[in-house]
Amino acid sequence: MSKFHYGVACSLNDVSTTAPIILRGPIEQLCKEAKEIGYDGLEIQLANPRQYDWNHIKTVCNDSGLELIAFATGRELGENGLCLLSDDASVRRASIDRLKEHIDCAQSVGCNVIVGSMRKNIPDWSQREKYWNYHRDAILELSDYAKGSGVRIWVENILSYISNFLNTMRQVQDFVSDLGRDNVGAHLDTYSMNMEDNDILGSIRYCAKNLEYVHFSDTARLYPGGGNVDFKTFLHGLWEVDYKGYITTECVPVPTAYECAKRGFEYMKAMEKIVEIERGTSRFQ
Repeated sequence: MSKFHYGVACSLNDVSTTAPIILRGPIEQLCKEAKEIGYDGLEIQLANPRQYDWNHIKTVCNDSGLELIAFATGRELGENGLCLLSDDASVRRASIDRLKEHIDCAQSVGCNVIVGSMRKNIPDWSQREKYWNYHRDAILELSDYAKGSGVRIWVENILSYISNFLNTMRQVQDFVSDLGRDNVGAHLDTYSMNMEDNDILGSIRYCAKNLEYVHFSDTARLYPGGGNVDFKTFLHGLWEVDYKGYITTECVPVPTAYECAKRGFEYMKAMEKIVEIERGTSRFQ
């Protein structure tokens, strides 16, 4: 029996192959490929969530034995220009309202909502407190909106060249902890963490209380095992803190979407077995 649950980042429509989204296509195709490889669930990266028939999507996932894990919302920034830190109050309001649409759709299928790159940058650090409060107030409003819906909000660490705050897991943990909301959790991304965090194990331990979701991708956003990230250390850390959530591959679809999904999954499962043996908990001991 696997220690962890594994998900794969998907899109319901065609998007650029430079985006860290692996499987793309109609829900029937996504479920067929993910189930065939061995994944437990799907993360859907999307914009404009109300354009889809979520009852149909949920039915197809249920029939395939796959869980819908989360909606990733970064495409709202890239495709629709929605940003939680905009100087334009109407853009901030539109961004929060769109995330509420994500929450509504997530509630209908029983999944969660990621807030990461939609925060973008603090444009003027001399006014840091103002922009920080924009973000904090937005997450609090979304937390209030999601209360009672079963939808959790996951705040993700983002590389500093994409977003210039909440880059390390310690920063994310402090932010989430200070909110004091029981429906907001911390989301760890190895691609960002590999560049921003100097102590991987220490950072995982630090955020363990609120850690609810994990993205795995290797250097250059390749599938796990395709680059130089020390995933064994990450898995030892997740095992140590008894992490119960999903590990989802979020990678560019290289060499092909299917091969990326397959190689990443097989590498993670093999590395999990290595860590299990090293920790002395293998059933073969």
